[in-house]
Amino acid sequence: MRSRRTILDYKPEKVNREKLLELFQHAAYAPNHHLKEPWNMKIYEDEARSEFGKKVVDSYIRLGLLKTLSEEKLAKARQSYDRFFRSVPHHVLFYMNKEDDGGYLDDENFAAVCAFIQNFQLAAWAEGIGTMWTAKPTLLDEVFIGDVGLSPIKHRLVAVVQIGYPNKIPRDRGRTPVQQSIEWIN
Repeated sequence: MRSRRTILDYKPEKVNREKLLELFQHAAYAPNHHLKEPWNMKIYEDEARSEFGKKVVDSYIRLGLLKTLSEEKLAKARQSYDRFFRSVPHHVLFYMNKEDDGGYLDDENFAAVCAFIQNFQLAAWAEGIGTMWTAKPTLLDEVFIGDVGLSPIKHRLVAVVQIGYPNKIPRDRGRTPVQQSIEWIN
């Protein structure tokens, strides 16, 4: 757990599908209420990475995240984003089916999907595979949700996780002492 790092720079080779399936199977032992196993994934690789990246950038534009860019700078930003999306071997969109439109059951399922993702990240790291967990406003963009073939009424997007073999591993930046987050009550 302490050695895992968020990876920003990946080698070009893909992770074997059987290895990914094995790691996802390990991750499936995440705690989840009534063993619902609410996690679902769409895995973008090969040529699909560019199209997925384009949908992400279109969402950024729709949401006003790139509104300060001129047309010229926006074109350059699109090229830069495309290079990034093509440089990562796998982009996994994690999502879940909604049960009670943002109520307690959906909160439980969201937490279970997050536990699944963390389990996956740790299992992957143990195999020398890096990840980067991202959660941007795009995950709430109803047009984007539709663009990836899901329904904003039926589905909730949880995260996008980039996956691949690390080209460079960042240094440990440490963590705040956990004591600062604890209030003991007697």
